Amino acid sequence: MVNSKQKGASNERSVCRQLSLWVTHGTKEDVFWRSAMSGGRATVAKRKGKKLASQAGDISSVDINGHILTDHFYIETKHVKNLCLDRFIVTRTGPLVKYWNTACLEATTYNKQPLLIVKQNLLPALLICEFGTVGKLTGKRVTLNGCLARVYSSSVACEIWPFEHILTLRFAYDN
Repeated sequence: MVNSKQKGASNERSVCRQLSLWVTHGTKEDVFWRSAMSGGRATVAKRKGKKLASQAGDISSVDINGHILTDHFYIETKHVKNLCLDRFIVTRTGPLVKYWNTACLEATTYNKQPLLIVKQNLLPALLICEFGTVGKLTGKRVTLNGCLARVYSSSVACEIWPFEHILTLRFAYDN
C-alpha cells in the first residue's frame, strides 16, 4: 500500500516530466521539478513577509526554458483516492472546490494564474484552469472541443480538461 505522500510525490514527478517535454516540444524532460517542500518554502517565507514566487506551488522551473510557464502560472498538483468530480460539477461541493479555491487564492498572492492538475486513482489526470487559459498556453484560439466541463458559479469558475489532451496541443504561450 502506497502512502499519500509517496503517491503525491510520484504524481508531481510525473507532471514535471510531462510539462518539461510539452514546453520544450519533446527535447528536454528536466525543465521542471518539485518545489522545495512541495511549495512549503514559499508558504513559510510568506508568513515572514517575503514572496518567493519562483518556489510557489508544487512545480518550479529548474531550467530557463520553464520560466515561461512558472513566471505566469501557479501550478498545484493533487493525486487523491476520490476527487468527487461529479459533486464539483453539479453542486460545486467536494474536495475539488477546496483545491481550486486554494490554488486561485495562492496564485493571486503571487500575481499568477492558477493551474490545478489533479488525478484520481485509476483515472487519467485532469487540468483545471480559468476560462481561456488553454488558448493562452497554446497561443491560438481553442474551441471547447475536448473540454470536459465549464463550471461557473459565484464561488467557482473554471474549465476542466483531460491533461493528456492538453499535452497533445502545441505549447506556445501567448501573454
